[in-house]
Amino acid sequence: MSFNQLTDGQLSRRMDFVEILPDRTAVLRRIDRLAEMSKFVHGVLCGTWADKCDPALLECPVAGSGRRRLLVDPRLVGLDRLRSQASGRSTEVRVHDGTLRHMLIFGTRFAVLPLDEGDLDAGALVLHTPITVLCNQLFDMLWADSRPLGDGLPEGAGLSVRQLGVAELLVEGATDHQVANRLGLSSRTVRTVVAELQHRFGTTSRMALGFRLGAQGVSGTAPEATAACGPRSLPGPPG
Repeated sequence: MSFNQLTDGQLSRRMDFVEILPDRTAVLRRIDRLAEMSKFVHGVLCGTWADKCDPALLECPVAGSGRRRLLVDPRLVGLDRLRSQASGRSTEVRVHDGTLRHMLIFGTRFAVLPLDEGDLDAGALVLHTPITVLCNQLFDMLWADSRPLGDGLPEGAGLSVRQLGVAELLVEGATDHQVANRLGLSSRTVRTVVAELQHRFGTTSRMALGFRLGAQGVSGTAPEATAACGPRSLPGPPG
C-alpha cells in the first residue's frame, strides 16, 4: 500500500466522524433535517456579545415532536422568544450559571457545534457517533448542575437548620450514615432531607447536588449536632 493510499484511508476514517458545514444555509438545512428524525434533541445555547441568540438555533430545540431539553445561560433568560417558544411545548428549559457554548445534540448519533458563537455564516461541525457519546455525557453533567427556567435561587433564600447541616456535610462528601451520626438523626431522615435538597436544586445525584451546593456558597463546616429547625439564610450567589 502506498503512502498516499494510507493517508487517504486515514483521512476518510476521520471524516466519517466529523463533517464541516460551510455556511448558515447548510447549517440550518442540516439541523432541520436532524430535528425531524430525532426522538430527542438536547440544546445548549448561550448569549452572544449582544446577549441575543440566533432565532434559528433557539427554535430548533423546541420544535418538533419527542423529548426536547434546552440549556441556556442567564443572559438568555429574559428573552420573550425563549419563554414563548418553550411555553406549552414538550420542552424542558433550564438555566446554567457557568460558561456555555452552542451545541445541539440529536439523539445518540449527531451533534452540531457552530464555529462562531454569534454568526452561523461561519459554518459548523457535525459530529457523529462515537464522538457524540461525549457530547451527551457533557450535556448530562451541565443539566444536573442547572436550575429550572424561572426558578432561580434568590439571595437570602432560607434553608432550615437541619437542611443546612445536612447540606454542609454533603459538601464534605459524607455518606448518609456519617451525616446521621454527626447530626444525631436517623438515616431515613437524612435521606428525606437529601431528597428535599435535590428537588429544591433540581439535581438527580448526590455528586451534582454537592457541586450545586458548593456553587451557592455552602461550605463543609457543619456542627456536630443540630436540633433546631428554624430558618437560616443560604448565601446567595457571588455578585
